[in-house]
Amino acid sequence: MTPSTPSRVRVILLSSRGRVLLIRYRNTDPSGVDRPCWTTAGGGMEAGETIADTALREIREETGISAVSLGPVVWYGEDSIRSGDWGVTFKEHFIVAHSKTEDVRKDGWTEHEHQQILDMRWWSIQEIGESCDLIYPIGLHDLLTPILAGEYPTELRIISAP
Repeated sequence: MTPSTPSRVRVILLSSRGRVLLIRYRNTDPSGVDRPCWTTAGGGMEAGETIADTALREIREETGISAVSLGPVVWYGEDSIRSGDWGVTFKEHFIVAHSKTEDVRKDGWTEHEHQQILDMRWWSIQEIGESCDLIYPIGLHDLLTPILAGEYPTELRIISAP
């Protein structure tokens, strides 16, 4: 069976303090083992949405923050999950967004998010580099360093996702 290919948007949400918001998910692997991981905010694109539309909706739903300014789409990655005779390939665009606040709320979460999200916090680049936790995308520290310096790639950078 050919895997489906849902499009997703991940948001590199940066605060005015130079920190990035990461969300910790349950992340149960296909064998049923729970492997919690941290990743950026984001989710699936709905019919008719642009990358920017999805980013703004996901930020609002997952964090309660609505006053953000969007930057460029800087990375793209694909990740495939297969189990038995089915599979899915996630196509993820990573967009930069800037927030003046670090106050987050979870009152916009769906029931699924309440079940899957374990934590949400702002990280410094140093904390990401020193962490032993599983953080996606792999190599986030190195990917973020130029972004935090305001240096965006001139072309979309292909990365390993999720």
